[in-house]
Amino acid sequence: MLALFGPTASGKSALAHHIARTLDAQIVVTDPFQRYRGLEIAADAPSADERAQVQYHFVGDLDLWESSSAGSFASAAHTVIDDIVAQGRLAIVTGGTALYLRGALTELGFPPAVPPQTRQWAEHLVDTDLAAAVQELTARDPDAAHRVDRANPRRVARALEVAALGPEHRNRPVDRLWTESTRHPTALIAITRPREYLDQRIATRVQRELDDGLVAEITRALDAPTTSREALQIIGGKEVAAFHAGAMTYDELVRALEARTRQLSRRQLGWIRNWPHAHVIDLVDTPATDVADDIIRLIGRAPDPA
Repeated sequence: MLALFGPTASGKSALAHHIARTLDAQIVVTDPFQRYRGLEIAADAPSADERAQVQYHFVGDLDLWESSSAGSFASAAHTVIDDIVAQGRLAIVTGGTALYLRGALTELGFPPAVPPQTRQWAEHLVDTDLAAAVQELTARDPDAAHRVDRANPRRVARALEVAALGPEHRNRPVDRLWTESTRHPTALIAITRPREYLDQRIATRVQRELDDGLVAEITRALDAPTTSREALQIIGGKEVAAFHAGAMTYDELVRALEARTRQLSRRQLGWIRNWPHAHVIDLVDTPATDVADDIIRLIGRAPDPA
């Protein structure tokens, strides 16, 4: 297996696609937002042409009203990956979400499914009074309250619903994202770029998405009464809502999208430092596909002869 990860806009998707075409590999995408049909622009999902060239898994497999959890994804990803490996083909696991990526590669100890009424209670409390939700989480599980990103309502809600399951689900292995071994022999490749280059590429990507119809796409998701909370956590969800509410101008919308994407990029750069044994490739300002042959040699694969 090949695990290819790095910050958003670094070029990892193009690199994974190029390697997959060269080696007749299949790509397992570990990005919950690329799973949603109707958020293709915002999630920067592979195009129809790309999907015709390479087999992608977990792209466009969910409707907007459905929820995506790391636990259910990990179980499904294991089945898909095991099937690819059994065929003797290379599975390329790539995406920008650390927990999904780690869940696909390893056996993490996810908690049991949360009862719907517990999830509804946690999400309602977070929606109506985030401070009260944090206070409730602190009362139930002080350690979780200390670790959670309190500015992220979704993470507060997830932590709160797990805390509500009881103390036996605290400090579970899923919290130790970077310590477990992989299920199959896996080459861990991290690609990175200097921040100034990433920032330039992020600005270019945001403008491309806006030109492609990002605002209209997210507006349709916002207007659909059944769109799940998970789907609307995508970058652009709250920004487009604020734009329509008159809380920001179009120029402010652009800057907000760029800023939030840069924040994600910084977090992803931090993951690279926390992943042991990863081979890090600094692309600087070169096209990502320029290092494809180096990675193919590194993992000991060669293209099938024509």
